[in-house]
Amino acid sequence: MRRSFIRFIHVRNTSQFVLPKSYKPNRSLLKELPWKTGLEIWWKSLSSNRLATLQKELVELMVSPELEENSGISTEHKKVPLDKDGNYINEVGFKVTNDPTKPTKHLVFIHGYGASLGCFARNFQIINKFKGDENYNYHVHFLDNITFGLSSNPKASNDTIKYWKIPPVAKIELIDNEPTDSKKLYRKYYKLIEGYRLDPENFEQYRSYFAPIMKDLEDFYCTAIDQWRESQGIDKIDWLIGHSYGGYWSSSYAVRHPDKLSSLILLSPVGVERNVHAVTNTNQVTDKIQKPSLDPTNYNFLSRLPILSKKQILYWYYRLPFLPRLLPYLGPWGAQLYFKMWMSKLYKINKLVTKHGGPENIFNNHNDLVYGSKKELRLIIEYLYNAITNGSNSDIYTRYVLTTATVSKWPIYDKYVKALKEKPDELDFDFHIMYGQFDFMNSEAGQKLVQLLQDNKKLATYYEISEGGHNLYIDNPFDTNQTIAEIVKGEN
Repeated sequence: MRRSFIRFIHVRNTSQFVLPKSYKPNRSLLKELPWKTGLEIWWKSLSSNRLATLQKELVELMVSPELEENSGISTEHKKVPLDKDGNYINEVGFKVTNDPTKPTKHLVFIHGYGASLGCFARNFQIINKFKGDENYNYHVHFLDNITFGLSSNPKASNDTIKYWKIPPVAKIELIDNEPTDSKKLYRKYYKLIEGYRLDPENFEQYRSYFAPIMKDLEDFYCTAIDQWRESQGIDKIDWLIGHSYGGYWSSSYAVRHPDKLSSLILLSPVGVERNVHAVTNTNQVTDKIQKPSLDPTNYNFLSRLPILSKKQILYWYYRLPFLPRLLPYLGPWGAQLYFKMWMSKLYKINKLVTKHGGPENIFNNHNDLVYGSKKELRLIIEYLYNAITNGSNSDIYTRYVLTTATVSKWPIYDKYVKALKEKPDELDFDFHIMYGQFDFMNSEAGQKLVQLLQDNKKLATYYEISEGGHNLYIDNPFDTNQTIAEIVKGEN
């Protein structure tokens, strides 16, 4: 496989950009939202159009039309109709026309779970990287995936999905006689225990129940993406970019409709690895004790199961799916709780900039000046709070797609194995996968998927973004934006 690499901060100030004398970096992390501010955020969230208002404010803050560097960029907010049932996808689009006589290239961003298109706020300005191209115009689409944000929230066509009590995964007995030492875990999250045992009858019941649901959910999400494409009159998506849960469905879409995209870019996708609870498991399931594996392409891979507590498992099934809908009922305290969860994650960009020489060495334009500012942090968090408290059927669907160990019941790896076997010539899109340097997703699985594709003569590349975590595009938007731009321009 081509050598994977970490991109150190290389996006230096190469444009002779001079910091305005009025600029003051945000040096203080607000650890707790004042109750009065929490009350204001909560009270305003009760307005039916609050999320749309915040979306508009966020776009104008991140790519201000008043700045000279953003001249020539047209912005649009729209709801794209999907079907006769009135479903639609909410979109924010940025366009740059370099030459009206030239064709237009399309980049499509799809966010992960617990978010909406505004989580890509720090990536909006990527449109500026495509100015001056002599061969193409560019249209960057940021979508609220179906059921999220300002998109419609229909239900998947499967009557066996339960919305109030989520069925558990197949029963598994873990045989572990050694205390867990976090320093000895493989890649920080994985413990190799003595053995495990499944109940064959129970596993087949589990498989027969979840396999059809997984197929129907794939149809649900992928059909929405394709209906959006058709409604927009796009013959072929040039670069489909998905993060986490959005990466899972973007990857599924690529396998399902390989002729409808040219390149796939996955940002820390969830669900790549095989695992013991995969409904695609081809191993013979017996009641004998099995030896686990740390290989994420092996069905004996237990993922995080050996280190999960009973409390974490109960939290997964009985709290997380319903927490977004419960937050508004907590009033200002719910807003404070959500603020505390996100603030440190978003503030980290200030530490990154300071570590690498300060804004004068990193920032290249006026758009960069809002990164990590108090206004930006407050606006993104308030936007995301309003986005999730609307409630989404995907709060439930994620629990069907994923297990308590945050792996998929139908691994991406298996989707590609199947496609390479059944229709290898059709998978002719370029494949790119990125992880953060400190990502909690299984980047080894991503590397092995790249290896699988390369072994089958497909163009596939693996990247790591320096100092990024799972939300690498938020943690280090400088290198994330630059890497995507290089892929688009063919410079990577």
